[in-house]
Amino acid sequence: MFKYYSFSEYSLCNLLNNELFMNHYEAFNDPFECRCEIIEGFPIKDPNDLRFRNIVKAWGFDDPNSDLVSDNYDEYVLELEDTEPSIPLILDSARISCFSRKNDNLLMWAHYANGLRGFCIEFDPKYLMANASEFTKLYDVLYEDTPSVIDTALIAVLNDQVDYHNDAIYATETQSKYYRGDWAAEIEMYKDAMERAYRQNDEIYQKMLATKPLEWKYEEEIRIITQTEKTDKSGVTLKYPPEAIKSIILGEKMTPNHSQTIINIAKGYPTPIEIKKASRAPGKFDIVINTKI
Repeated sequence: MFKYYSFSEYSLCNLLNNELFMNHYEAFNDPFECRCEIIEGFPIKDPNDLRFRNIVKAWGFDDPNSDLVSDNYDEYVLELEDTEPSIPLILDSARISCFSRKNDNLLMWAHYANGLRGFCIEFDPKYLMANASEFTKLYDVLYEDTPSVIDTALIAVLNDQVDYHNDAIYATETQSKYYRGDWAAEIEMYKDAMERAYRQNDEIYQKMLATKPLEWKYEEEIRIITQTEKTDKSGVTLKYPPEAIKSIILGEKMTPNHSQTIINIAKGYPTPIEIKKASRAPGKFDIVINTKI
């Protein structure tokens, strides 16, 4: 994964300190960043309603017409009515760092690396995320023609299911030790259900914070997103180990002094960093990456 930089005091400091700067979404240049349609409140019982069916499925039932659903839905809703999350708060608490899958994207070099006067860092995601907290994850950006629809009632149910199955795993493991029985199949069933709820929550989170209009598809973007406790819109930094950097690609139009500065910083790293060069291809509108500079 690749991150494009202009040559600046901030980009050099990040490189020197093995840090990524992560921004509030309003600092980005897309005016539709993190724009989504929010639906709040639980739907009434109606098997023909898509929201109701989605909530019933997240609750663990396949049939929205079943007697169990009909008899227990209203009581379940009462238990969860105060647990719907605040989507604006989640968006405001998030901090994002953006990458591309490609190192030879002409528009990325133009927009984010100052027209080949900047540089591009190739990161190894395995090492890049080595020191990340459990609240920090990698997401592929989705490209859509309309904003995402976020259902806070569905999120409340998924969060409840994570808690329910986590408690069930603990209780069953404890029971298994006490009675010395074989409860492996039941424990695995609870774990599978909890993982499904986690995955669906991750998909919703991705839709909230990593969905962009189709016009941005050329970026082939990947994001690192973390949740913070910040109440303002200032950024945060993510520390990474030196081995997270695989190579640094210098833009063809960088000044010799700027190029040498980057090379000197790379030489100071305890792990080897390959230096490459991005150049304009002869006879066509392409960027080529050379291993010899």
